[in-house]
Amino acid sequence: MSRAGIQRAARLYRSFRERTPTRARKVTVRLPKAVMVMGTCDGILYTTTHGGKASRYKHVFAKGSKPLLCAGTGRNQLYLIGGRFHVTDRGIVDLTPRGREIED
Repeated sequence: MSRAGIQRAARLYRSFRERTPTRARKVTVRLPKAVMVMGTCDGILYTTTHGGKASRYKHVFAKGSKPLLCAGTGRNQLYLIGGRFHVTDRGIVDLTPRGREIED
């Protein structure tokens, strides 16, 4: 784990969660050599905390931005692969084919 990678993750955390991270956790991810494609991912439901209050969010991917929902053969192996999106202080943001943000 590189120091630069940790710093980039901390910067993203600060912009999205609106607070400074108090700790880092090393997570081991074992990427499978092959996955089963379940289909496209239409949206994501998640809960996060902003300003000390837990809130639920729903992101529906734009038509051309949908990633593939894939599963490895092991336990706890679920992946979003591909798609056109990135994560900003506003959460998941879809992108056009040219990489411009799609506004809701």
